[in-house]
Amino acid sequence: MNLLFVDPKSSTPYDGPSLKRGAVGGTEASLVAVAEGLASAHAVAVEQLGRSRPTEIAPGLRYLPLDTPEPFGGEPADAVVVLRRIRLAARYRQRFPDSRLHVWIHNWQRPEVMLKRAVLARSRCSVIAVSDALAQASDRLINGVPARLLGTLVGGGARVPIRRIYNPVDDSLQVETAPVDRDRMIFFSTPNKGLRRVLQAFLAVQRALPAMQLAIAGSTPEVLEQYVPGCTTRPGIRVLGRLPRDEVLRHVRESLCVFYPQDEHPETFGLVFAEAHAVGTPVLAHDFGAAAEIIDDPAQLVDARDHAAIVARVADWRSGGRPRVVGRPALRRSAVLGEWRRLLETPADCDRP
Repeated sequence: MNLLFVDPKSSTPYDGPSLKRGAVGGTEASLVAVAEGLASAHAVAVEQLGRSRPTEIAPGLRYLPLDTPEPFGGEPADAVVVLRRIRLAARYRQRFPDSRLHVWIHNWQRPEVMLKRAVLARSRCSVIAVSDALAQASDRLINGVPARLLGTLVGGGARVPIRRIYNPVDDSLQVETAPVDRDRMIFFSTPNKGLRRVLQAFLAVQRALPAMQLAIAGSTPEVLEQYVPGCTTRPGIRVLGRLPRDEVLRHVRESLCVFYPQDEHPETFGLVFAEAHAVGTPVLAHDFGAAAEIIDDPAQLVDARDHAAIVARVADWRSGGRPRVVGRPALRRSAVLGEWRRLLETPADCDRP
C-alpha cells in the first residue's frame, strides 16, 4: 500500500534521525514511530509544513514538503492520514478522491467541531483518537444529536467513524536497575500543561520535606519564565532544558517519581505517563483526561488541590512505599502498529469505529 501522513502544522521538519539528535514533541514522535514502523511493509511518505526539500530515510520511506505533487511518483495513495486538522478533510478528499481518509487528533475538540462534522461526513473521513477518553469526548461532540441534526441540514448527517489507537511507546524501553534519588522528582512536559499548579504543589512538598528537589525538562529557562516568572531561580528547582528523549528518560529512571499534580491541562493520551511506567518510574498525577486510563493505578492519582494528600503520598514513596510499575503491553509500539495495520489494511474497518 501507499500510505501518506500529513503534518500541516509543524514549522520544523523532523524524522527518525532528528528524534535521536534533539527534543521533539510527543505528537511528532508518535507520527514518526507509526510512519516508520509501517514502512517495513508499505511505501510511506510523510508531508510536513516545515520541510523544504524531500529526504529519503530508507527505501519506501520519504519525508516531503507539504503538498508535494504525486508523493508516490504517479501512483495513487491508498490511505491518507492528516494530523490534527479536521478542517482540512475536504481539501484532502479533493486532492485524493479515491483514498481512504483519516484525521488523527491529539487534542481535545472544541464545541465548534460540531460545525465541521458535516465536512467529515461528506468527505468520507474517519477520526482516529489517541485514547478512549478522547474518542468518547470527541464522539459526543461530532456524533451527538445537535451535531447530527445540524449536519442533516447541510447534507452531512451520516455518522463519522471514530476509533481509538494509542500513541506508541518504544518497545526497547525497559525497567532497568538504576540508582533512584529519593529526594528528586521530575516534570518533563511543556509548561503550558499546568506547570504553575505543579510548582504550587512542589512548594508544599518542599515545606514538609526540605530536601526534595524538582527537575524540569522539556523547555528552556526563557520559556519557563514566560509561564511562571521566577520559577527557574527557586531553591530546589533544577532546569534540564530541552534534551533528546533518551537523556530525558535517563533522568526519569533516576527520579522518585514524575511529579504532575495539575488540574489545568488534561492529557488526551499522556505519553509522559506511559514512558515513565515503561522505565519503571511511578507518576503522581491529577485524575482527569486520560490519566486514569493510561496510569491504571489509583495509588498514583491525587487531587491536585489537596496539597496535604500530595505531601503524604510523596513522603510515603520516599520512605519505601513507592509503587512498582512496568509498561503496559497495549501501549507498546509493536501493539500500536498492529492496530494501525488493522485499520489501514482491512477494508471493513474504515466503515466502523
